Amino acid sequence: MPQIFLTITLLISCTLTAQAQKLTLQQEIWLYRIVQKTPVLKNNWGSYMSFDKQPFTKDHYGEVSIDYDAIAYYQSYNPQSLEIDYVNIKNSSRGLIAEAAIKLTLWELNEQLKRCIYKKEPCNDSLFTQLQSALKPHIPARLNSKKRMELYTSVMHPSLPIFKKIEQLNQLKVDVEHQKQLLNTWSKTITDYSYKRSQYYFSILSDGQNLTNTTFLAAGEGSGTAGLLYEWELNPQDSTRRWYGKGIGLFTYQTRTRKDELKLRPHISKKMTIPAGKPMALHTSLWGLDSSFKPMLIVSDDTVSYHLFAISNTRNLSPDRLLSDGISHIERIEQHRFQNIEKPLLKIQSNTLLEKAYDSKNLIAGQIEELENEIDTLKKYDPDNREAIEYRLRLIDTRLSSLSKKEQRIKELEQESASDYRAIDNAEKKLQDMVKLLGPSPQQWTQEGNEYKYPSGVKFDPQTQDLIFPPHPKERELEIRLVSAGYSLGGTKKDEVQAYVSITDAVEMIKEPVARQYPVIDTTFLMHFSPDEYQKPIHIHWLDSYLSDLKTFKNIRLETGQLSLPDSLKSTDKKYNNRQREYQQPLTTNARNRAVKLQFLSKDTMLIIRALASTDLVPTRLSKAPASLRNSLKVNKHSNGNNEYLVALRACNALYYALESIGKSSANVDIDEIHHNLQLSNEQMQMIMEATKSDQQLIPGTLQTK
Repeated sequence: MPQIFLTITLLISCTLTAQAQKLTLQQEIWLYRIVQKTPVLKNNWGSYMSFDKQPFTKDHYGEVSIDYDAIAYYQSYNPQSLEIDYVNIKNSSRGLIAEAAIKLTLWELNEQLKRCIYKKEPCNDSLFTQLQSALKPHIPARLNSKKRMELYTSVMHPSLPIFKKIEQLNQLKVDVEHQKQLLNTWSKTITDYSYKRSQYYFSILSDGQNLTNTTFLAAGEGSGTAGLLYEWELNPQDSTRRWYGKGIGLFTYQTRTRKDELKLRPHISKKMTIPAGKPMALHTSLWGLDSSFKPMLIVSDDTVSYHLFAISNTRNLSPDRLLSDGISHIERIEQHRFQNIEKPLLKIQSNTLLEKAYDSKNLIAGQIEELENEIDTLKKYDPDNREAIEYRLRLIDTRLSSLSKKEQRIKELEQESASDYRAIDNAEKKLQDMVKLLGPSPQQWTQEGNEYKYPSGVKFDPQTQDLIFPPHPKERELEIRLVSAGYSLGGTKKDEVQAYVSITDAVEMIKEPVARQYPVIDTTFLMHFSPDEYQKPIHIHWLDSYLSDLKTFKNIRLETGQLSLPDSLKSTDKKYNNRQREYQQPLTTNARNRAVKLQFLSKDTMLIIRALASTDLVPTRLSKAPASLRNSLKVNKHSNGNNEYLVALRACNALYYALESIGKSSANVDIDEIHHNLQLSNEQMQMIMEATKSDQQLIPGTLQTK
């Protein structure tokens, strides 16, 4: 009785602990990245993630992309910049929650293994030791401690493709059988650990629900592919160069030995169970897609099969294989049937050489028979005509020689034909094996709205990537098979791909309304100027989702003012030592004072656009301003008071570009709409505003997010 009570207490304690848990800041930062870089998650959860900055970008050899490392760094020091709507996430498809949980697990495992392998703090030593323990029984006894550590590093390295692991194991002189045991054990260890850890994340994101089942499948030739979230690691020896795909050492390949050589299984299947009595969803995510190929996920029970094809441009699955131009196993079947069966048969049927050889043989045999009859006649009626008889005997010898050659040719042609037929027979056997991989009775679908429906009542939701099975009175076992297309029709190497499959409840949940009406905005841009410059060409590129948030604000407040700089940035130069250099090199020491800080901030229902400007200590001559404006402002070229005008010109110019970037016209902005703390009269501000409006040209430029 005490043991039962203790067990119940522990179960209650574990349940309450799981429900009370929440993601750490680091895990939230990972989740944001995963959602943004996974199309199906971004399409469904994108509005549940709020980052209050315009995403930072980076330029890699002319290719501009979002810099998620910079975003993660900023979020780690500014936790308030990231908000996650857990209520709507928990009410979404549990298949989506399972995918997020699995990717969180893999991302975390990848980071932890790298820290331990590269001896970086903090390293989760207990986890590393736990994962090592599964490999220990399969390590050759002859290896010393140093070689053992090299072996652990090779097998457990999360960034090494399997071909590299095999290469390093060969260098350690590990035999093929031990290699198979080590690599297969590592795949199983990843699968088992990921299932347990993803249960933890699934419970947090689903508010205490359980993940029914998960499994991992990997197929292909293992030479290396795009990494997790299609990211790459940097080369440990040269951080300026890309290395292998992030986390591809976590592909769960199954190996086999063949002729004393280690081979990867070209396709793999796993069994999964669907509980009885309620609708269940099978959710799949693929990793490592190549636009030239369409890996297939084949889901079968005892009687029917469902085919899902990878669509590389969306990184999703669909029953409709025509949505992608890549080659799938079905296209390879069609190519094999035509190339190795139909085409050879057509060649045999259209080949008249054998028929002509038989006709020629029969003709020669007839000629010989006719000559023999003529000889018999001569012997009977003109036996003394030896010359005629010998002539015909010579002709018979010639015909017999030709007949022998024809018979040899016929034998060769018959052997060729028999070889062709044997090749066709072998091709038909291979075709049967290829078709067998497709499972029993592949089901045809019909599309109703956005859903694909099958006669069995199963349906596929492309929005959530869930294959939904209706309730069944009995528990059912499914076979999940991942089939990758070969690089060529006759080759053995296949495109590599990893799939993670989960089974969850398919209960429809009612979404709770989103409580927040106005998004939180806090984005800053920083610009630097040459002397006297104020008409900085600015073209601000917003992401569609961020621009949509900005446009929800009906009330906009415009502010300008003096930008205060820290002493560390201020220059004390009161004249330019080299005026030409100041114009040619806008980021000189003086130029750090010549700046505009453009901010987009939200306050309740109001959007504040604030432009703060500064100048260096050298008196501006306003040489870039129209002469009419200089005359109206009574500019004295040696007066520091001119710098106040330049502050206003730079700030107003930035404000107008800011308005244009969110679809607002700057043409009708009135003096009363701009709030400022400058020592300028309304008349002077009016002149400055009109000057910047009339001269403004929206020329594409760039801003640096701060």
